[in-house]
Amino acid sequence: MSEKIKESMNVLIVTGGFVDEALLLSLMNEKKDYYIIGVDKGLETLDRLGIIPDMAVGDFDSADNSIKEKYANNDNTVLLNPIKDKTDTHEAVCEALKLAPESIVILGATGGRIDHLLGNIGLLKICLDNGIDNSCIIDKNNKIRMINKDTVIKKKELYGDFISLVPFTDKAEGITLEGFKYSLSDGILFKDDTLGISNELVKEEGLIKVKSGYLLLLETKD
Repeated sequence: MSEKIKESMNVLIVTGGFVDEALLLSLMNEKKDYYIIGVDKGLETLDRLGIIPDMAVGDFDSADNSIKEKYANNDNTVLLNPIKDKTDTHEAVCEALKLAPESIVILGATGGRIDHLLGNIGLLKICLDNGIDNSCIIDKNNKIRMINKDTVIKKKELYGDFISLVPFTDKAEGITLEGFKYSLSDGILFKDDTLGISNELVKEEGLIKVKSGYLLLLETKD
């Protein structure tokens, strides 16, 4: 195991959807100890910016041929069979979990194919179920997390002004919101309802209480 793996407490996965390059560079500047995993076409973005990943994952069916030639036979590459039961991003998350990080941040998980987006959102539950609470999908306008317990959010740390709660399970029960423009007390949010969409903090801190179920917590901006 390399020294970087031993010291790294955060994993950044760059996968094959749309990646805002300015956002990627800003994340790198904020937290320079990221263990970086490039996934298939996401390696093109890293290569264009001169960022060398610590690990490459993929079957290279969507990446440029030059990327395949550069990474496919490297010692730090997890080369996948195109015929498989998991997406490349799912496999990358599995590799990240082996490192027992404090957080997993996924870029390139949005934009393009909606089926991949929905699958990528589901990966947040895998992270959460493996004890990685501080995991998220980020793009230019959205930060998506998954929660299943009481969570505090702070206005000064918000990614965007709007906060939405969307059940990932059929329903989430015992939902109480404190410090929000639209409050809720021991309520139920259903997967097929929009009650939890587009709330705002009115205090410096907001508390989301959850008794059961999984919620997507989205911090968004226009």
